[in-house]
Amino acid sequence: MKLLAVFFAVAALLLGTAAALDWWIDPFGSFTKTGAVDAARRSGCLLSQELVGTNYGAYKLTLFGRRPTRTFVIGSSRTLKIAAWPGERSFTNMGIPNVTPDELLHVLRAIPQNAPSQTVYLGVEAFWFNPDFKGAPRNNWYDKVRYLVSANTLHASLRQVRDAPWELRERWRRVAIAGRCVIGRTDVSIAWRNDGSRLYGYELAPRLYHPSAGPFTTDLAKLDLGFYDGFSSLSAPRLNELAAALDLAKQRGWRVAGFTLPNPSRYVALFRSQPELAPRWRAFTALMPRMFHARGFAWLDLSDVSSVPCAQNAFADQSFHPDASCSMTIRRRLDAAVRRER
Repeated sequence: MKLLAVFFAVAALLLGTAAALDWWIDPFGSFTKTGAVDAARRSGCLLSQELVGTNYGAYKLTLFGRRPTRTFVIGSSRTLKIAAWPGERSFTNMGIPNVTPDELLHVLRAIPQNAPSQTVYLGVEAFWFNPDFKGAPRNNWYDKVRYLVSANTLHASLRQVRDAPWELRERWRRVAIAGRCVIGRTDVSIAWRNDGSRLYGYELAPRLYHPSAGPFTTDLAKLDLGFYDGFSSLSAPRLNELAAALDLAKQRGWRVAGFTLPNPSRYVALFRSQPELAPRWRAFTALMPRMFHARGFAWLDLSDVSSVPCAQNAFADQSFHPDASCSMTIRRRLDAAVRRER
């Protein structure tokens, strides 16, 4: 009996040690590193994607709480180049890659009720309402515990320690990438500005990284990561979640401007004519302004890049994510829409 107790005690000690190492190294970025956000904010450095990982919602809420935010943009990864104007400290980019209306509602509810009244720029995607679009999985505490005791995580942690032994002492450090200051670790490829907007690798270090994009195709399974494939109906639960997010904004007295993100004109022509998708695209285009206007909110249809207006090639990856210049043109349109509503 005593040997059995010793066995379980040793096993628990080893498992706890492995879990502690996995939490400290966090090779796949499952935990928000608030200290790294603060280090970037204090130093004025960029924040490496390594230290954000997959926990985007928690990262953006942390950032919101550390800025005197009065205006924020929230939406998918296609909103991530919308940034603060020079010298503007009260704007925060709350965009979240692969966000769904459910995650959007979760983040908005998590904003403290005693926060100052907000102006919200809400970027809405048609593919959110495709029942086959899954979005990013919610990283709950059960998933995090599984992550900490996973053999795969432990192997990745040990490889990382072997390649960068200094990480046993420090979880991050200040590095220089192409002459720019970054709070990072060992693989800085994407970085985040202090306002929450994203800097792509090819913008950070053009000699090391290059933009990539899938070719334009009429096959919806291959176009834009397959987000429009199987779009047989508008998901009622997700429409209800968006409606709940808009109602929450109205209850809190926020000013809201909703908008669609732009696509090259040839994409929009495909969306309007593809037999499977076209009815859903028309329904989405008709429904969104009604949902926003019914609550007294502005709505901008910017789905065709020429309506922004931006160039047909004004995309960071040549097809999907609006680049910095086009994103700030979108910001200018949103600012003007809110001024008109006032």
